Amino acid sequence: MLTLLERARWSTLERHMSYEEYMRTSLWAVVRKVEASYQAQTHPGDDLSIRTGLTSVGNTSFIVRQEVRNQRGAVVCDASIVYVTVSADGKPIPVPDQWRTLFAQWEDDDQSGV
Repeated sequence: MLTLLERARWSTLERHMSYEEYMRTSLWAVVRKVEASYQAQTHPGDDLSIRTGLTSVGNTSFIVRQEVRNQRGAVVCDASIVYVTVSADGKPIPVPDQWRTLFAQWEDDDQSGV
């Protein structure tokens, strides 16, 4: 599941910045912490949808939330990923302004009771 979540984050990012552009910036967002809550089983052949959004931005870090639902609309996983932005030498730096809009803002969904 964590690999699917990472692929979904990259897919979201690549709508705004290619991988090559990201690597040329010499600024990186590194994962500091992942919290994932698994709420239902998935089975081979399940169609999963992953919703991704930004929940907060601090000085040198930001938090992305992801929710995975199966084809029946049930939440199978809810995850929160804390990133820290670092320079090429690995030192934390302020989150670049242009990065603050790479992910859409997270909005709570009225399907939470499904």
